[in-house]
Amino acid sequence: MSRRGLPINRLLPSGKVLVVCGRADDAAAWQDLLGPTRCLALALDDAPPAARRRPLRGASDHLSWQHHAISGLDGSGWLAGPADAFDPDSTAALLLPDPLDPPHSGARRRIGARQPAWQFFEDKTVVDALWDAAGVPRAQSIVGDGTADLARLGAIVDQGTGVVCSYQPIGAGPSAGGDGIWWWRGGLPPETIPTVEPGTWRVRLMPFLEGVPVRLHGLALTTRIVPFPPMELVTLPRPARGTFLCAGAVPILDDTAEFAEQTDRIGASLRERLGYRGGFSVDGILTVNGFIPTDFNARLTSAMEAAPSDRRVLLHAVNLLARAGIEPDISAVERLAEEAFTAGTTCTIFGAATRANEHVPPETSIRWVSDRLVADPLGADGTLVISPSPRGWLLTATLVSDQLPAGGRVGPWAPEVFRLSDEVLGTDFGNLAPPFDTQPTAGLPATPAPIFSPRRSVPVKGTAGFASGADRRPG
Repeated sequence: MSRRGLPINRLLPSGKVLVVCGRADDAAAWQDLLGPTRCLALALDDAPPAARRRPLRGASDHLSWQHHAISGLDGSGWLAGPADAFDPDSTAALLLPDPLDPPHSGARRRIGARQPAWQFFEDKTVVDALWDAAGVPRAQSIVGDGTADLARLGAIVDQGTGVVCSYQPIGAGPSAGGDGIWWWRGGLPPETIPTVEPGTWRVRLMPFLEGVPVRLHGLALTTRIVPFPPMELVTLPRPARGTFLCAGAVPILDDTAEFAEQTDRIGASLRERLGYRGGFSVDGILTVNGFIPTDFNARLTSAMEAAPSDRRVLLHAVNLLARAGIEPDISAVERLAEEAFTAGTTCTIFGAATRANEHVPPETSIRWVSDRLVADPLGADGTLVISPSPRGWLLTATLVSDQLPAGGRVGPWAPEVFRLSDEVLGTDFGNLAPPFDTQPTAGLPATPAPIFSPRRSVPVKGTAGFASGADRRPG
C-alpha cells in the first residue's frame, strides 16, 4: 500500500510497531502498510462485549471510553493480552492515530504524540486567545464560570441572530461531535443546559453566526503547509433541544483557492508561533464578512472518514511522522491529500442513533421527489445504511452529489435524510433544521456578523470575573 515518496516502513524507527486505532478496516490497512510480521494493529471497535461500556452518550463519551481502553495496555485491560503476546518486552513503537491521545498508554515508546500546548487550544473557552495571537479576526465572545447568568451574558453578545454557548469541563479531556454546545434565540437559554457546581465548568458565549459551516484543514510540515480541500460541515440545529447534530463533512465543490490561501496562512502562523507540526483544522462559518473561526482541532479529523482506509491510514502515518520531525516527500503528501478529500460523484454523512428497528432491512435505496426524500427499491439517488456501533446505531447516508435538490450544498437537504431514516429505519434523530442561512441554496447569508479585529478584547462592565477569550486563561 506504500507508494513512491511515502516509504512509511523506512521512515519509522526500526523494530516492531503496535497500532491501536478505532476501525477494523483501518487496522487491516495498517498491517497491510507495515507488514503483519512487523506490525500488530488492534481495533477498538473489536472490543469484546465484556469490555464495552454502554450506553456511550455522545462522541466525547466514546472518545473517553477509547482512552480508558488504551490505558489498559499496561496490563490491566483487554488490549494487553494480544499486545504483550506480539511484543512481550514492550520494545515496539506505539502508534495512536488521531483522535486518540490518551493521558496514559503504558510504557511503550509513542511516535507522534501531540504537545500539551497544542491540545490546550482545543478548549472552546480558550481558543479565542489562539485566534488573537495568530492575527485571525473572530467573533465577540465572553468566557466565564458555568454558573453564570447565561441569559444576561447572552444578551451582551447577541446581535439579533441568537447565541451559541459552549460548556467545557475544567481539566477534562477533549470534547467531540458537538457535545457541550447549546444555542438559543429570543433571549432565554434552553432548559436542557445542565446546572453545574461552581468551579467545575467554564462557558463561552458568542453570537450565533449565520452562514455556511466550513472546515479549513491541512498539514503543517517543517517547510510547507499542505492545505487540504475545504469541507462543508453538515451541522444541523435541533430546535426542540437547542443543540446540534454534527453529521460529518463533505467536499466543497467551488471557489476553493481562497480557502486554501487562508488555510496556508493559519497553518504558517501555528507553526511560527507554537512550533506546530502535523494535522490541524479550523471550524467556522462563512459569513458575508468572510470566514469566521469558532473551533480549533489540533489533529486530523473525521472529515476523511468516507475515504478508503488505505488513504486514511497513509495520511495518519504521515501526520504522526510529521509530529516526530520525520517528513516524506511533500509532493507525495499533496497527492495523498487530494486523493483523500477530493469530491467524487457521491458524498457521505453520518449520524449516531440510540435506537433502530432491527426487523427491517438495514439498507434502503432512496430518491428525491422535488425536495422530499423517499425510500424506493429502485432509487438511484443514494442509500441509507444502519449498522450497530459502540454508541448504539450508526447511520451512513451516501448521496449522489448531482442529484441533490438545487445542487451544491448538502446541509440544507440533510434534515430530509434523518427524517426518512426515522420513518423507515426506526432511528430517533427527531426534528432537525437546516443550517441557519438566510439563503440556504445560495451559500451566503444576508446579515453581517459582528467581527473583532485581532487582539481586541471585550470589556464586560459589572460582571466580575468575565472577559473575552483573549484575556481569560484556564485555572
